[in-house]
Amino acid sequence: MFDDAQRRAGYRLRRAVGPHLDRAVRTVVDETVRVYPEGYAGTVNGRIEAVESALSEAGLGWNPVSMYHYTPLGNRTNGSWVLRESPFADRQLHLVLVERGPERVDVYAHEENNWRRHPLRHVRDAGIDRDRGAERARSILEDLDLEHAHETYLRRKLGHLGRRCRRWLDGRSLG
Repeated sequence: MFDDAQRRAGYRLRRAVGPHLDRAVRTVVDETVRVYPEGYAGTVNGRIEAVESALSEAGLGWNPVSMYHYTPLGNRTNGSWVLRESPFADRQLHLVLVERGPERVDVYAHEENNWRRHPLRHVRDAGIDRDRGAERARSILEDLDLEHAHETYLRRKLGHLGRRCRRWLDGRSLG
C-alpha cells in the first residue's frame, strides 16, 4: 500500500534531485519529456491521493526514476506509475498523472519497453505505443471504479484557454 507519508517523502526527494538528473540525461539523449494527446486516457474526478492509492492497490508501482513529463502548456506532471507483468518483463504500462485542480486529475499513458530489460530502447522511445497505453489505462480506471470522463481534445484545449484567460485577467486586475 502506498501511503501518504511515503508519497510526500518520495516526492520531496524526487523534486530535489529529479531536475538535476533530468538535465544530465538530456545532455546524453533526446528524451521525450512531454505528454501527447493520443496518450490521454481520461480525467478522474477526485483527489490525486485517492487516485494514487487506487493505482497502488491495483498493483501499479510509483516510478520515481521516470523523467519529468510536461503538458503542452508546460505544467509539470505530478506522478508517474508503472505496471509490469514481472520486474524484467519486455513491456510496461506507464501512467502519468497531471493534477488539474484539487478534484481533477488528468491521466496520460503509454505502453513502452521496460527500462530494466531494454534500457537503450526505452530511452530512445523505441516501440512506444500511446494509443494502446491510453486504452489499457482507461480499462484500469474502469476496473477501479474511479469516476472519470474521456474529454475530447477540443474540450481540453478550450479548458486550457479559459484557464489562461482567467489567469491573465486576474493578473491585470491586480496591477
